[in-house]
Amino acid sequence: MLEVEKAVYKNHMVYKTTSTTRSNQFISLIYPVHDVIESYIDIKSLYPYRYRARQSEGSFRSDKEIIFNRESNSASYVNHRSAGKQKTSEISQGTHDPLSVVYYFRTLPIEIGKDIYIDVFDGKKNWSILVQVLKKEQVWTPAGTFNTIKVKPQMKFEGLFVNKGDVYIWFTDDNLRIPVKMESKIKIGNITAMLLEKRLPAP
Repeated sequence: MLEVEKAVYKNHMVYKTTSTTRSNQFISLIYPVHDVIESYIDIKSLYPYRYRARQSEGSFRSDKEIIFNRESNSASYVNHRSAGKQKTSEISQGTHDPLSVVYYFRTLPIEIGKDIYIDVFDGKKNWSILVQVLKKEQVWTPAGTFNTIKVKPQMKFEGLFVNKGDVYIWFTDDNLRIPVKMESKIKIGNITAMLLEKRLPAP
């Protein structure tokens, strides 16, 4: 499930974006999944201020947070499963987190077959991720059927899903480019998150 709502974070107007993934009853017997990921993104710049990922996939457990300091171009990583252990790292000015990069991508000019690079900080390392723009495709979601553009970000870190394999995202093929579906392959099948309602704000 993908959700976006306006909120206030430390006197900044933001988009609070949330990605929730839960396995169905059958898959939960073999490989239970329950991920809740949040990012607080500045409405004007679309750069994140805070990222929190609570992930439970199979036997894996993770609860991490990233606090971005835009004035000092730094980010503090907090591991809530290790007694709140913290580490601060330098980042570039336009660095995103693993969720905010999805919404920032919406604002970029894209063309089928042309790759895009975006800086992302996952809490432990700075990455320049490659996003491949694959093709146009029609997809069904609980919010309706959409004409979309399918992309493949090369995730080499724990992002929207713990699995570091292939991840695909479908954006509406219009000016809003709403992310309506995300999918990641795992050993026993796929993890899929879909848009429930078409009520996301424009960038």
